[in-house]
Amino acid sequence: MFAAALAAAVALSVCASSALAGWSAPQSFMGSTDPSGTAVAVDSRGDAAVVWRTGGFLRGLTAYSDSVQLVARLASGRLVTRTVWRSHVAQVRSVSVAIGDGQVTVAWSYYDRAGREAVAAAYGPLVGRWSVPQTLGRETEMSAFEPGNWHPNLAVAPDGEVLLAWDTFNANNGIAVAWRSPHHPFGAAQSLAGGPEGATPQFDARGNAYLSSSCDGTVLVARAHSHHFRSDVLTAASVVGFSLSVSGPGRGLAVWVDGQCSFGDEAAATSGPVFASVLRTGMFGTPLALTPADAQDYGFTVVAVDGGGTVTWFTDGPPTGTSPPALPYTTLGFSVQFGADGLPGATQQITADEALAADGGGDVVLAPPTSGFFTPAGPVLVRPAGGGADQSAPAPMRPPSYQVAVAAPIGRAAALTWHTSPTGGGPAMELSVWRQ
Repeated sequence: MFAAALAAAVALSVCASSALAGWSAPQSFMGSTDPSGTAVAVDSRGDAAVVWRTGGFLRGLTAYSDSVQLVARLASGRLVTRTVWRSHVAQVRSVSVAIGDGQVTVAWSYYDRAGREAVAAAYGPLVGRWSVPQTLGRETEMSAFEPGNWHPNLAVAPDGEVLLAWDTFNANNGIAVAWRSPHHPFGAAQSLAGGPEGATPQFDARGNAYLSSSCDGTVLVARAHSHHFRSDVLTAASVVGFSLSVSGPGRGLAVWVDGQCSFGDEAAATSGPVFASVLRTGMFGTPLALTPADAQDYGFTVVAVDGGGTVTWFTDGPPTGTSPPALPYTTLGFSVQFGADGLPGATQQITADEALAADGGGDVVLAPPTSGFFTPAGPVLVRPAGGGADQSAPAPMRPPSYQVAVAAPIGRAAALTWHTSPTGGGPAMELSVWRQ
């Protein structure tokens, strides 16, 4: 009898484990009408959060009402909705969300009564009482730049510490950061004059923090809990689309195009050759040229996995099998795999999905390329670490612009949210979480 009971318990355990693995059934909620105004986060337990902005005029054009809305999905499948912040005099510009250890942090930028931009944040558990919103930064002088530059970006460390970064265009142009330990409010904002504009924070598996920007070849690095950043200059040349992906402790991969970024009314951005630098033992290596010096490349992605990773980029050229000046020209996609030793392999032409992100366990999220000769529609997939068949998300085959996919920086999980409308409009959305 004991053996039979043990066998039954083992069988039930296996069934439960199988049920927890893979994509969850889609769950519906009323979300954002604007896909670009939606942010998503997921943690290792399979808890997920979706945040978006809403807005509209009240009483004709005499007052504006904006809010920051949140849907939290517990690993059990329960959905919890809340209004994080609401104002009848402010316009929300952008939102960000981070989740870890059962705590959700939301940040947003908005215009105040005087038309100046500000950054605020709030945090709380998936279920239960939240903190009072904190205003962490406010524009002290009207910006000479185009509106909407104060984009907050959040990241959460393995131990639950949260880093918030945003641009600031006051007397000392640069970026500002604020830190929050678990269950505590953010401390005072720290100004990093001359920091990379539009900096995005990340943590590696050891809790080291990184700040990088798409138009700057400098990475700011802070050791775990030090809150003191040093500057690592990977290239002093002008860059386009600089991107950093971190994986294990002090390991990752940085990629950029040697070209010219475009800001506002300046000349259009220029493309160029692709370069990469491998992050090992906390130090960036010598930049490696992945394409010829006269290349005109753009639109790449980088995904680091266990010291190696994948770099994808696009370039304009003649159709496969022809030579210049054959017309019409098309857009071709290419990729290079970096091994765990940090060395690049041979360049391959893309014939399938491209890697978008990887979770802390090395599971890779893939989707049809957002550029190139592919039809920009198809399922989002997860390729499990260690082998096994790709697992397709339950979302319909829609253009990637109608979907937001993310991977957990720690642990093995991913999340996908999408608009149910075939055109990507309307507030009806669905959410699915992948776990292993």
